[in-house]
Amino acid sequence: MSSIRWGLVGTSNFALEWIAPALTRAKGSTLAAVISRDASRAAAAAARVGAAHAFTSIESADTSLIDGVVLVTPNSAHAAGAIAALCRGFHVIVEKPMAHSVAECEQMIAAAKASGRMLAVAHCMEWAPPVVAARELLTRGALGTVRSARIGASFFAEPGSLRRDGVAPASGDAAGFGALYDMGVHAIDTITRLLGPVAGVRSARTDSGDGDAIAELELASGVNVHLSSRWSADENYFEIVGEGGVLRSSEWWGRDFVGHLELERSGVTEQIALERANVYDAQFAHLSGAVASAKTPLTSSARGAKNIAVIEAVVKSARTKHPAPVPALSELFG
Repeated sequence: MSSIRWGLVGTSNFALEWIAPALTRAKGSTLAAVISRDASRAAAAAARVGAAHAFTSIESADTSLIDGVVLVTPNSAHAAGAIAALCRGFHVIVEKPMAHSVAECEQMIAAAKASGRMLAVAHCMEWAPPVVAARELLTRGALGTVRSARIGASFFAEPGSLRRDGVAPASGDAAGFGALYDMGVHAIDTITRLLGPVAGVRSARTDSGDGDAIAELELASGVNVHLSSRWSADENYFEIVGEGGVLRSSEWWGRDFVGHLELERSGVTEQIALERANVYDAQFAHLSGAVASAKTPLTSSARGAKNIAVIEAVVKSARTKHPAPVPALSELFG
C-alpha cells in the first residue's frame, strides 16, 4: 500500500502533540505538511513535527505534495475547511464533531460526492480497547437481547476555560450545549456503534448556562439509553444490560490507554483482558488504508452526520420539553 501524504490543518497543542505524531507513526500514512494562516507559525510547527512543507492556507497547498488534509480547527470552521479542501481535490479527515448542523454536514457530503474524494470524521473511539471488545462480545450474543443502556462522557471544565471555547454554536437553539458537541458526540457515536441507530429522543434537559446535557434516547431496536454529557463532572462509563448479563466499563474513552471492561453473568463478574492502544494511530492507519483502497471508511461522513442529527434532536427536545425524532439516513441524504 502506498503511503498517503497528509497535511495537518491547525497548530494547537492537541494537533501537534497527539495528531501529528500519530500521522507519522500510522501504517500507510505520512505527515507531509502543516497548514496555518501564520507563515512563521506554520514553518515552526512543520519543523517541530518533522513535516517537509508548510503552507498558509488550504487554497495555497501544493496538490502535488499532499493527498489529503486533517482538519484540527475550531468546530465552526469544519464545514468551510472541508468544502475548500474537497473542491481542491484533497481527501479530508475532519475532527469531531463533523459540523455544527446537519445542514453543514449535507454541504460537506455534497462536496465530497462532487470531488470523488474521501470525507471521514475522526470518531477515534471506534478503536478504544473497551469499545472494540464490547462490540465483539455483543456480536457473539454474550448478553442475549439487550434491554437498556447508559453511557457518560463528560470532561470537567471551568466556565471561561479554553476547553469550552468554540465547541458549540455561539447563537441559536444549540448555544449552551457545548459539552454535547465536545464529549457527548463521542458517547452518541459509541453507543450507536454498539447497539444501533437512534430513532428519537424521549426527553432531554440541560442546566442553563453550564452546558450539561442529560437525555433519554430510544434506539431503533426499542432499547432505551440514558446519555450524560457535562462540563460539571468527569464521566467515563457505560453499562449495557441484557437478558443474559451486563457489560460495564468505568473507562471506555481515552487516547493512549487500556481502559476497563467487565462482563457479569449469573452473578459472576469477569474482567475482560484488554491491550493498550493509541486510538489515533489505529484511526489514521485505517483512514489512510481507506484512501489507498478507495473503500468507505468506518468513520464515514454519513456516520458523522447522523451523530449531529442526534445532537440536534437532543437540543430540540430540551428546548421544547417534548420528544424529538431523529431522521433516518435515507431521509437526510436520499
